[in-house]
Amino acid sequence: MNRASNNPDNEQYDSRPFRLPMFVHIYISLLAVTLITGAFIWLSSSFIMQNYIASECNHRINNAVNSCQSFAEAFRNSLSPEFGTEEQIRTNLLNSIVSSSDLSNEASIVLFEDDISETGYNVLWPTATYSVSSRNRAEKYLSTIIENMATNKSMTSNDIRSTLVDGNLVYYKFINVEYSSYEGADEPEYDQYYLLVYIDTSSYYDFTTAINVAIFRAITIAVLVSTVISILLAFPLFFSTRKLSKFAFRVGKGDFTPVKGHIMSSELSNLGYNMNKMAKKLEQSDIEQKTFFQNASHELRTPLMSIQGYAEGIKYDIFNEEEKKGAVDVIISETTRLTNLVENLLSISKMDMSRSGNYTVKKTILNVQELSEDVVARVRGNFLFDNKELVTDIRAENSYICANENDIFRMLENIFSNCNRYASKQVDFSVFKVKDSINFVISDDGPGIDRELLPTLFDRFAKGNDGKHGIGLALAKAIAEEHDGYITADNKLQGGAVFVISIPIIKPKVQLSQINNRGE
Repeated sequence: MNRASNNPDNEQYDSRPFRLPMFVHIYISLLAVTLITGAFIWLSSSFIMQNYIASECNHRINNAVNSCQSFAEAFRNSLSPEFGTEEQIRTNLLNSIVSSSDLSNEASIVLFEDDISETGYNVLWPTATYSVSSRNRAEKYLSTIIENMATNKSMTSNDIRSTLVDGNLVYYKFINVEYSSYEGADEPEYDQYYLLVYIDTSSYYDFTTAINVAIFRAITIAVLVSTVISILLAFPLFFSTRKLSKFAFRVGKGDFTPVKGHIMSSELSNLGYNMNKMAKKLEQSDIEQKTFFQNASHELRTPLMSIQGYAEGIKYDIFNEEEKKGAVDVIISETTRLTNLVENLLSISKMDMSRSGNYTVKKTILNVQELSEDVVARVRGNFLFDNKELVTDIRAENSYICANENDIFRMLENIFSNCNRYASKQVDFSVFKVKDSINFVISDDGPGIDRELLPTLFDRFAKGNDGKHGIGLALAKAIAEEHDGYITADNKLQGGAVFVISIPIIKPKVQLSQINNRGE
C-alpha cells in the first residue's frame, strides 16, 4: 500500500512507489566515477602499451638488421686468402654476426640454410652446443614463421612482420645472407643463408598484464573505499535531513520548537538556521493571529452588545422619549465606531497581504502639498467640534511621493484622531522635506505617552488609558512601511506626544514612467 494513503496531509508525498536512499545515490555516483576512471585508464594504458610495444620492437629489429648488414659489409670488403679457407671465412663471419653483443641485446636470431631439396631448411645457429631448450625454441619459432610465410616465394622482406606463435605476438624480419668465394678463385661459389631476426613480445605483454592486474586491484580498492566514503558522507546527511524533515513536520502540526543539535554541512546548517527563524516567525504570527482574533472579537462584540441593548430597549418601550433620543445617539455612535473598526481591520489585512506578496497596493504620484492640505481640510471639522485648535505648517512645494491616496489619508487621520483625543487645546501639524524624504510631524499638548507603552505602541490592539480599539496606530505603521517609510512616536520635552512619519520622495517624471513600465 502506498504510504500516501495512510497520510491524508501528504497526498503527493509518494507519487513514486520507490525512492533510492541518499546513501545509494552517493555510492552510485562515486562508483560510476571510479569505474569510468578505471576503464579509461585501462583502455588508455592498453592502447599506449600496444603502440609502445610495436614501436619498440620495430626499432630493435631495425637496429639488429643494421648491425647484421654492417658486419656483412665490413667482412665482405676484407675477404682475402690470408683469412683462411672459404669455409673458415664464412664461419668467422657468421660467428661474428650471431655472437655480437650489439645484435643479441636488440633481438634474437636464427641462422639457417635454405635446403628445400632435402629438409626444407637447416638450422645452423643456435648450434648443437647450445642448450636443447634454446635450440628447440629457435627451431619452433622458425618453423611457425616459415609456415605463415608459405605463400611468399622469397624469405626476404623489407617490412617487419608479426605473427602469433603459441599465442605470443612475435615481430620478425628475414635477412638474405649471400656469400661468394673471394677474388682469385677459379669459379666463385655462392652460398645462400638466411637470418631470422625476431622479438618475442611475451615479456612486454606479461608486464602489461601485470599493470592491468594492478589497475584492477586499484579499482577494486577504490570501489571499497568509495563504499566507505559514501557511508561516511551519507549517514550524517541522512540524519541531518531526517532531523529537518521531522522538524518541518512538527511545524506543520503547530509545534514551533526550534531544531537543536549539530547539522552536517554548511548548506543544511543554513537551512536549519533559516527553518528555526521561519518557525519563530510562524510562532509569532500564530500568536499574533490568535490575539488578533480574540481582541477583534472583543472589540466587535462590545459595540454590538451596546447596539443590541439599546435597540431592544427602544423596541420594548423601556425608554421614554428623551431616553430614546439618547439611545439612538448611542446606536449611531457605536455603529460609526464599528464601521471604523471594520475598515481598519480590512485595511491592516490588506497591508498584511501586500507584505506577503498576495496583494498589490495600487500607487500613484501624489503632490505632497495638495495631499497635506486635503487631509487638514478633512480633519479640521473634528477639531472645531471638540473646541481644539489645529496649527499647520506645510512646506512641501514641488514634492511628490508614490503612494495610495486613501491609505495615506487613513494613516494621517488615525494619527490626528489619536492626538485629538489626548490634546488639551492644540495639535500641531508640519510637513517638510528632509534629504530624500518628506516628514509628516503631528504633535499634541496632552499628557504624552506612557514610557512603558512606547515599545509596544504600534502593536495591534495596544491601547492606552483612553484608547479605543488599538488598531489605528498599528495600521498607520503598516501603511508607512508599505510605502517604504517609517513612523516613530515619542514625548516632547515640554509635554505631549509627537509622531513623525517619513515617506521617500520621488522625481515625478522619471518615476512615473518607471511605474507605468512596471504596470503598477
